[in-house]
Amino acid sequence: MNLNELQALLSQEQDDAGPEEGAQAPVKLVPRRQDTEAATSPAAPPAATLAERLQEIELAMKLGYLLCKCTWPPQIMVLTGVDHVYRCRRCSRVREM
Repeated sequence: MNLNELQALLSQEQDDAGPEEGAQAPVKLVPRRQDTEAATSPAAPPAATLAERLQEIELAMKLGYLLCKCTWPPQIMVLTGVDHVYRCRRCSRVREM
């Protein structure tokens, strides 16, 4: 069912309801989110500044992780357990060990 069919169905129900119920506002199918604060502060926030992100990358390089240059600053590639390859979480590029 597409949006036009749904709107036609809602308007049809309003016409059939009569004058008392037809004056009510239509039902919202998907409510809007009221808490914008929760959307901007996730449980595990990413690095706040570029300096913090570069420190994370430097530490990852010292620990032996590979870097993917699909973005700036580079993404840290993670080691997958099944096939033992490094995979970028952003672009899914794969590099062998």
